[in-house]
Amino acid sequence: MKRTFCAVVVFLSALFVFGQAKDVTLDGAIQNAAQQIQDGLKKDSTIVVYQFQSHNSKLSDYVLKELFNVLVNSKRFTVLDRMSQGVIKAERDFQYIQNLGMVSDESLMSLTKIIGAQAIITGSLDDAASEYRFRIKVIGTETTAAIVSYAVSVDKNDKRIAGFENRKRTAGQKIGTGALNIILGLGSYLEGDLAGGITLSAGYAIAGGLFVVEALALDWDSPMVGVPATAGVAVAGLAIVYGFARPFIYNYSRQAAAIIDNTQFKIVQTSDTYNRGRGMAFQLSYSVTLSEVRK
Repeated sequence: MKRTFCAVVVFLSALFVFGQAKDVTLDGAIQNAAQQIQDGLKKDSTIVVYQFQSHNSKLSDYVLKELFNVLVNSKRFTVLDRMSQGVIKAERDFQYIQNLGMVSDESLMSLTKIIGAQAIITGSLDDAASEYRFRIKVIGTETTAAIVSYAVSVDKNDKRIAGFENRKRTAGQKIGTGALNIILGLGSYLEGDLAGGITLSAGYAIAGGLFVVEALALDWDSPMVGVPATAGVAVAGLAIVYGFARPFIYNYSRQAAAIIDNTQFKIVQTSDTYNRGRGMAFQLSYSVTLSEVRK
């Protein structure tokens, strides 16, 4: 009788533990992942919390920041800020590969070496029908084999995730951001899209400068009269169109926004058949930097 009773207790306890293990919150998954990283990496290693993919960009940013904070506060590692100049430069070197969706463990290992870290941390939150699957992977500089690999199921009804779902911006809100972007990119700045805001501010500044050149620097009998003003109208028009499109692009895909951020345009002087500077034109360029990693 006692044996039967003990067996029932053990069975029920196992069911309870299993149910509790499956019902993990997002914050709990982050804490558990941080503990796995602490247990799996050598103390005083230099690491970078680099990338986390999910269906919601703000949710991804939240996971990255929380995991960064937990690892920093553990006092076990040197945790590089993914927004630091060195990490951003290394990221740009691999931006083209990322935008093609071809990031491999080999490229992550190479990127880790360029950054100057011993390990790089990536992760994802994937929709698995009745739940979310939370995954964290740590790749080192010595081998493409994962140093740490952690996965757990997260409750789809988790309040933290639901909060980010409710923050999805509607089309009306995006249009409102576009309208505010007419004011030197104010809408993008308020949304936290610093790159978009700077691009718009620069565009309006260029347009304003061209109008000033037209008004103050040219004589009425100059063959260039009208050219700066025309170019200024064109630049201002492009800035307005870009300002309305930017919120939709930025909220849909940060990687698509990064492609646009790496595209530069400038105004150049053109020549006629006699090689005389008679006009101005727009020049678009997109640069891709490929870094060679020496083993």
